[in-house]
Amino acid sequence: MRWFIRAFVGGIALAACGLPGPDRAHVDVLFGLDGNRLVPAASTAAQRELGRLLFGTPSGGSSCAQCHPRSQLGQDGRVHGRDTPALADVTRQVLFGRDGRERDLSAFVQREFAQRLGLADDVAVAAWVAQNPPLQAAFAAAGSGPSLAAAAQAVGAHLATWRTESRWDRYVDGDDEALSRLEGHGLAKFVEVGCAACHGGRSLGGVSAHVLGAAVPFPSTDPGRELATGEASDRNVWKAPMLRHAAGTGPWLHDGSVASLEQAVRLMGKHELGKELDDAEVAAIAAFLRAVADAEPTTHAAAAVLQPGVQHGR
Repeated sequence: MRWFIRAFVGGIALAACGLPGPDRAHVDVLFGLDGNRLVPAASTAAQRELGRLLFGTPSGGSSCAQCHPRSQLGQDGRVHGRDTPALADVTRQVLFGRDGRERDLSAFVQREFAQRLGLADDVAVAAWVAQNPPLQAAFAAAGSGPSLAAAAQAVGAHLATWRTESRWDRYVDGDDEALSRLEGHGLAKFVEVGCAACHGGRSLGGVSAHVLGAAVPFPSTDPGRELATGEASDRNVWKAPMLRHAAGTGPWLHDGSVASLEQAVRLMGKHELGKELDDAEVAAIAAFLRAVADAEPTTHAAAAVLQPGVQHGR
């Protein structure tokens, strides 16, 4: 699949020469698909309300919402072992977690419940719920007994309401005026230099995992997916993150070591693509990513309004 994408990348580089953006047919191929689902999985209002309460109710002194505030796109800008990932549009992804080891959102939520909240099994969840009458009532309303699987499913239903739409979505859907000339040029550069090989789809990533430092070794004390699997082949393997909200959810990279979007673009060009991007290329790609992050509350009927953390003008 990657060779196919690279073939289109080469074609787009030629088509985009001197133009603000790539050919429409190439946009459809590279960016038209939603990584997972255009519409969130079916859930009931009671399940979503249960998920909302579970997300915000502390266990052991902490809650999901403390590190993932909805008002900030689910990203607190801090490092808790690894940099906190944004959760807005998380259900558009195929892989979950910084290292992308899970392909199922419920499995990822269950792991987070165990590691972050100390809720590793049904017994622990039941004891927690027994101390929280609102949770007891919410589980009853959702027609489910308190279990780790039911809790994770409900949180997933809640997260499916964290949806945004942006000028980028309008552009992919055919509105050529949704991006400015500079932003369109940034898109062309994003494709031309090779970023789209890992950051494709509507969400610009979140669907594949790769070695960080594929072209030039990247210094990191965190071994990536190897930490979970123990396999040397997984050393420094990380999910190519979804870039829909990258412009507004710094600091960047898994360790939060990068302070600016432009620096992140430059470093990825060097370490992933083996290219020294010049200032104009970096500025154009950053302008494109800011356009992608210029989001609005979703209009999906099943989703609650999510106010983006930043707004960027054209």
